[in-house]
Amino acid sequence: MVMDHGHLFRRMFHLCAPAILVYYLLPGKVFGVPREAWVLAVLLGLLVIEAMRLFTGRAFFGLREYEKGQLSAFAWAGIGVTIAFLFFPMPFVVCAVFGLAWTDPLIGEMRRRKLMRYYPGIPLIIYFCISASCLLAISGFTKIQVVILSIVGSIVAISVEKPKLPIDDDFLMLVVPLAAVTIINWYMNFTGLV
Repeated sequence: MVMDHGHLFRRMFHLCAPAILVYYLLPGKVFGVPREAWVLAVLLGLLVIEAMRLFTGRAFFGLREYEKGQLSAFAWAGIGVTIAFLFFPMPFVVCAVFGLAWTDPLIGEMRRRKLMRYYPGIPLIIYFCISASCLLAISGFTKIQVVILSIVGSIVAISVEKPKLPIDDDFLMLVVPLAAVTIINWYMNFTGLV
């Protein structure tokens, strides 16, 4: 089997994606500018590069051939991360970023190696373990909250990964589970279930 360096790059990029969570370690202002403004500036830069790439019809290293004529997974991920950082609670973002970073490539490798008989079971278990571990480590939620939120996040994240939609799963696996667990958490607090 010939080594596909673009494929390897995409996998490594995914696995290292949780490094973006350094955002939460930054002070409120960096060089006098709010960190949220830096996130928007980075997204703007990414979208300008993406627009130039689309205008020239290129697929840079690490992109799939079909991304020549459409928004790339990297751009979708950038949009998703920006929305996550600006609009969702940090513990949920940490879960979603780790969950996407580590289960999406797992599913891709399962497809590639014809191991889909283990789908969705293995990805659901892995995502649940990642989510529960993150919430237990950083949220202060009760154990029942952690279990409920991790179940919801896992089911939603894995269910939006498989369908082939115009919106990339790197965006969907971030934003949709974040919205779901935020709503469920609000509902549990509002109704006094926790």
